[in-house]
Amino acid sequence: MIFERGLDALTCRPDSILTVGIFDGVHLGHRMIIADLVQRARDTGGLSTLVTFDPHPREVLLQQPQFKLTTIEERAEILSSLGLGRMVVLPFTEEFSRVTAEDFILELLVKQVGLQAIIVGHDHRFGKGRKGDVDLLASMGRQHRFHVGVFHPYKVHDLVVSSRKVRSLLQEEGDVSLAATLMARPHSLTGRVVRGDGRGRELGYPTANLVLLEPRKVVPAHGIYVVRVEFEGMFIGGMMSIGTRPAIKESRGVHLEVHLLNFSRYIYEKELNVHFLERIRGERNFPSMGALKAAMQQDEIISRKVLEQSPWPNVTAD
Repeated sequence: MIFERGLDALTCRPDSILTVGIFDGVHLGHRMIIADLVQRARDTGGLSTLVTFDPHPREVLLQQPQFKLTTIEERAEILSSLGLGRMVVLPFTEEFSRVTAEDFILELLVKQVGLQAIIVGHDHRFGKGRKGDVDLLASMGRQHRFHVGVFHPYKVHDLVVSSRKVRSLLQEEGDVSLAATLMARPHSLTGRVVRGDGRGRELGYPTANLVLLEPRKVVPAHGIYVVRVEFEGMFIGGMMSIGTRPAIKESRGVHLEVHLLNFSRYIYEKELNVHFLERIRGERNFPSMGALKAAMQQDEIISRKVLEQSPWPNVTAD
């Protein structure tokens, strides 16, 4: 896949079959669009192209951090595996936000990226004040001889698939299983292992304490999860706790701790990529350390069963 980042890196390809959007999470709706792009490019001998932005436009326009499902690099890896021919990443700045919808189409897409056909969602908006829409694209397409295709919402069991819905499932409900279904892959976080206070070891469940490498990635709601952890080419089953550890009075802040099943290697300062398979329960307070240990033993039983039956035996980018 060709990867072009920044206006200076652009090469004009008039044969481009393109779409425009953030594509965070690369969910099933996104995948349907990419599949259509790739097929059209094969049929016409063109180049399937995604034009996206970094940072997220809302981060610039609202001056608020936006938590994401996937980094640009993760999106590139997934999109490449789906057969996309080119990914163009444009810097979204305040100056860029003032570009009119007409100039965005003609000056950028037609003249700099190249445009034979464009495929967008039915509610796609773009340009200054988000005044550009499908009707404007169709009108300019007739003028400048490019085709416009429109996709309608993709649904799973009457549920409209969107990046916003996936974020909500993860952050508010902790429903990592449904989120994985909508993205066609489990949500993941990558962190570096740091030393903790050793409480897990005292309970018979030593944990790897993680500091996220990408602090603006979506973290699932507080609770206990079944996970599969990628480490140096291996996939290791485990269970992960996200929360404030209410059973430990002196605990402060939010902790991300993962216990790896049947694994005892030294991994301090190493990187782990954690893939979330299923939520076991929410975070709870316990009357004693003994009660907490009993709950963890039950969590382990559930985790092993889920791992045996998981539809994601080997989690990869595709």
